[in-house]
Amino acid sequence: MPELASLPTISLADIAAPNAVLLTVNNRLARRLTTAFAADVASAGLSVAEVPQILPVSAWLNQLTDALAFTAALPQFALDPFAAKVLWTDVIVAEEGERGLMNVGQAAALAQDADKLVADWRVQVDEHDENDEYKRFLRWQARYHQQLGRLDADDDVRRSAQIIAAIESGELPVPDTLVLAGFREVSPRLAALFAALTARGTVLLQLADDASRGDVQRYPAADRSAEWRAAAAWAVERLSENPHRHYAILAPKLENDAPFARRVLLDALGDAGGFNVAIGRPLAVWPLARAALAWLGLLLGNAPWTPRDVGAALLAGYCAGDPHENGERAALDAKWRKGGVLRLPTGLLDKGLQTCPSLSAAWQAARALAQSWPRRASLPVWAERLRELLALIGFPGARSLDSVEYQTFEAFKGQLSRLAMLAPVAGDTDARHALTLFTQLLRDAAFQPERSPSSRLDVLGLLEAEGGRWDGVWMLGLTDDVLPAMSRPNPLIPMAALRSANAPRATPERELAYAKDLFAALQMCAPQLIVSHAELEGERELRPSPLIADLSGSDWQPAARTDLAPAALETQIDDQGPPLQAKDWVGGGVTVLDTQAKNPQWAFVKHRLGASALPAYTEQIVANVRGNFLHAVMEVLWRSLGDSETLNEMLADARIGVMLELALGEAASAELRDLPEAIRTLEIDRARLVVREWLEIEARRTPFAVTEIEKRHDWRHGPLSLAVRLDRVDTLADGGMVVVDYKTGKRLDIGGWGRERPTDLQLPFYASLVAGGASIQPAGGVSNQPVGGASDQPAGAAVAGLFLAKLNAREVAALGLAESPLALDGVATPGELDDKNPLAGMAWADVLDLWRMRIGALADEFIAGRAANVSERPDDLKYCDALPFLRLNLETDDETEA
Repeated sequence: MPELASLPTISLADIAAPNAVLLTVNNRLARRLTTAFAADVASAGLSVAEVPQILPVSAWLNQLTDALAFTAALPQFALDPFAAKVLWTDVIVAEEGERGLMNVGQAAALAQDADKLVADWRVQVDEHDENDEYKRFLRWQARYHQQLGRLDADDDVRRSAQIIAAIESGELPVPDTLVLAGFREVSPRLAALFAALTARGTVLLQLADDASRGDVQRYPAADRSAEWRAAAAWAVERLSENPHRHYAILAPKLENDAPFARRVLLDALGDAGGFNVAIGRPLAVWPLARAALAWLGLLLGNAPWTPRDVGAALLAGYCAGDPHENGERAALDAKWRKGGVLRLPTGLLDKGLQTCPSLSAAWQAARALAQSWPRRASLPVWAERLRELLALIGFPGARSLDSVEYQTFEAFKGQLSRLAMLAPVAGDTDARHALTLFTQLLRDAAFQPERSPSSRLDVLGLLEAEGGRWDGVWMLGLTDDVLPAMSRPNPLIPMAALRSANAPRATPERELAYAKDLFAALQMCAPQLIVSHAELEGERELRPSPLIADLSGSDWQPAARTDLAPAALETQIDDQGPPLQAKDWVGGGVTVLDTQAKNPQWAFVKHRLGASALPAYTEQIVANVRGNFLHAVMEVLWRSLGDSETLNEMLADARIGVMLELALGEAASAELRDLPEAIRTLEIDRARLVVREWLEIEARRTPFAVTEIEKRHDWRHGPLSLAVRLDRVDTLADGGMVVVDYKTGKRLDIGGWGRERPTDLQLPFYASLVAGGASIQPAGGVSNQPVGGASDQPAGAAVAGLFLAKLNAREVAALGLAESPLALDGVATPGELDDKNPLAGMAWADVLDLWRMRIGALADEFIAGRAANVSERPDDLKYCDALPFLRLNLETDDETEA
């Protein structure tokens, strides 16, 4: 065929409708030209006129395929791109076997792309350029072709060749006129198709475009956030000044920016709205489809289920009992989270669902049906089964669907039908594989609700904008790493062959030429355009695209907001809640004061309002029981040993091994009974090594006797009642007490003990209050004596030290403070502390008094209702379970991931 530039042109009005076809590069252009043709007909005073075929080239090729099916013997099955990718995946697995380092899905996508590149761009590989990757691709391709023959199927690549051959042989009728619209380049394969048409007498033309290059100006923005806000402000101005015109914002990375773009535009346009973000998201992520997949995963899965999987379905809804059992489903999910439930066997799940009567009945019926089916079936059968299961579980719920939900539901049903069409490549399969294929289908299918007809602002990508027409356009994100884009040659085809064929994405030169053509086409979209680029991304400097670097700067600047009252703004910081009254009562552990120290508002929200994020699902069995198991082992051991003298005797005559085995057995029967046998054995072996090493460390300590084990103590301070449970309390020879707290994590830290607002308070809390004379009583008795109350016992006389004992396979160690040396590495006296530590050099009694004073201040703060939203260090909120309430993340402008 001749070059595009040399094709004769024709206007839209001059196209003779009978047997004429107008091909476009995308759907948007086809819709615009159809509307324009109708407008021309109406302006001519005609009420009825014959319209030529106006459609994208992909739709036209599908039409030719359908026509060919009536005139030629085609393969029985036509594979769409997804089905072809499934076949490529099977081929690669068969060729390569189980290769742990190969991402089979990615390899299949690359192979499918390479196969299309070779066919569309006539890529020829010289023998001396062949490499291992290309030879592997040839093996895959040969097997793929064999599989197509075995299945009596073809795909898009082979179908195009059949269409060309049919046109050349006269088997297909051809249009009198073929008009191309919006084409900037034509692949050799498509050129061959056009050449076959012209050889049969088709007149090949291109649509005349009367649009002229718009006035283009450049706008630099500080960063991406400022760039989007500037574009939104520009759109607001244009829409308000010109109420009957249409505008567009074009973004090359719209898929990544869409959430932030929507929020910025909603903020700028307010209730006026009227914008359409033209980006499709995978159907699988839309709530209704996500709920369906969650329920199908449960119904086709095997017990026991994980609370995470069940929770995903319960919270997603779209089931029987939705919406009137929403609260019960959420409460059930919260119950399993808070209870640390690891697995949900059939009995436990069925019992839990009894709180949701409608859902429970639907679940029983759907589960019984799923269990009654034969294990293997064809995909058409599985597609029908999935429909039946969803209907029984009540999908999509009893309430009326809104417009978006209804469109999602229709698209979802369409994908179920598409699943059945995968039968040629999948054959008979089981439920798990059928659901996996269906999930992949939903992830592969992009879905976007219909555009609002009242929308006057379109937000879309650069490629989608080709051929569009607006009254004004803002193109943003045009940095030098975006336009031109980086080359991405297919790694399965030698670079020399790709360069010789001038294949897409192959070379920087090719990408630059493509970018220039694209930018030139986009400049025809509107009479006025602003192109923008960010100057910074974090601390990285950005440069404008070379295509816009020399453009003159725009004199447009965002206008000052006029929707704010002219009066001066008054700021009020409300960090004071109502104080606790004498009749009030707030209980809890020492974490009440710990959170008060880290962030007073966190403490107020959690312990006064009772609001906190739900805990994460318990998923790792070992991580959740190991701590309890080791604590139980130490408790059993020290109840038997009693003191360090007995410990040393047991170590000396090797009897400690027998005692340790008894303790491991007793603790395991209580704490590890729900674990698989193999895991239980590993945990016991691990604990044996850790505990034995710790006992040998403790044997070197100054003499002591264990006087308390796992004992809870209560303390009352006005309306505040706190409890502390101590792992162990030792008594030294001189009567002083040493408090021990076992830790099974990877890290010990007592840095918070020296802070002005001390944290990690369990041991300092007990030590300072006892030393100061405040009464901390065993559980069941309370004292109304205030912090720092009078006592006949001298300060510091009772508690002589406190330390954390790290019981971890990577390291067994201790860390703490003591009045005098305990012969225990990691436990120092205040005089031995580093000068940077605020407690360094202080007398032990003064350390205890300081803790008592600071802990008392925190308690008084909490009682007084102080709720300032401040934190000394970011790490203090690392495990905060009220972060959404605190909203500290909104103090920054980095909202791109919202």
